[in-house]
Amino acid sequence: MFLLRKEFRQIVRNPFMIRAIIAVPIIQMLILVPAVTFEIKRIDLAVIDNDHSPSSRELLARLSGSSFFRITATPVNIEEAEALLFSGDADMALIIPGDFSEGLAGITRPRLQVLADAVNATSAQLSWNYLTSVVRDFNRDIVIGEGAATAGISAAGSLQASLPGIAVSSRFWYNPTLNYKYYMLPGVLVILITAIGLMMTGLNLVREKEVGTIEQINVTPVRKWELIASKVIPFFIIGLLDLALGLCIGWLAFNIPFEGSLLLFFACASIFLVAVLGLALFFSTMASTQQQFLFVAFFFVMIFILMSGIFTPTESMPVWAQQFNWVNPVAYLMRINRMVMLKGAGFHDIARDVGMLTVLAVAFITLAIRAYRKRA
Repeated sequence: MFLLRKEFRQIVRNPFMIRAIIAVPIIQMLILVPAVTFEIKRIDLAVIDNDHSPSSRELLARLSGSSFFRITATPVNIEEAEALLFSGDADMALIIPGDFSEGLAGITRPRLQVLADAVNATSAQLSWNYLTSVVRDFNRDIVIGEGAATAGISAAGSLQASLPGIAVSSRFWYNPTLNYKYYMLPGVLVILITAIGLMMTGLNLVREKEVGTIEQINVTPVRKWELIASKVIPFFIIGLLDLALGLCIGWLAFNIPFEGSLLLFFACASIFLVAVLGLALFFSTMASTQQQFLFVAFFFVMIFILMSGIFTPTESMPVWAQQFNWVNPVAYLMRINRMVMLKGAGFHDIARDVGMLTVLAVAFITLAIRAYRKRA
């Protein structure tokens, strides 16, 4: 209890730590949630129209009317289009050949040429899908329109009836509006408490090494597990408070749904915090300075976060990366948060992840206690 009192006094007396505890969740949630997204809302398109026909103008009107495309340039040749792609002034270039309208009339083979900036492969693939969707709808309407013109009104009705008559009605479960913020916020909450728990806890112990106060504690009859507990408990409480603050910000600022149990949500976060705090204390036992600890902690935090599935599904990763996630506590809580918040999952739905997270928490905290050498 005396050690706990000391830890809380140190936290309260440190103005930087108080500001970080309050400001980090607010800034992180308000910036990362809306900013980090794989959605593409604007594609800068350069167009070379060598046909200048009503058909080509109709296609361009459909692209301009789309919510994704914006025609920003009309180069006169492919070399200028490639220069726009190279400079980043255009994301895609569409070349309409001079015989485009003839191709639609069946005289020649209809064709279009598309150049895409594929430095970002995901963005290029999505842009291509959007473009082909517009062209496909345009082509379908051309086929129906030509059928009406050549066969008359009644024949057009029979032509349209002969086309596949399957009506597709989509319904997206757990995220009906396809709002990417709903997917990102549970992951950002995990990053938040990882940063608070791992960085602040480890730096606290290493700082005591630098100023020499840890030596005064080592000569006392305090046992190792008591010292570790006194370091874990304050930041465990702070981590849960920051998680609650981040959750409130998500609800107030982004109207994030929460379908599951709050008790289960915080219980899983508590297990995760024990694992992260144990890992932080283990790293701090190996470091003599704050710079050494920051280097080691930053290395592992980056690996844990990037391989956790916050940006890309873990199922798409190589087999060795999926096996690494067996010892990655961030990956478990990432899945748990999304399951509980968006799907309303119960304990039986996430029992395997909770069990593995518990094993890691016990292992990491035990490792921290055994690694700490209590000596004067």
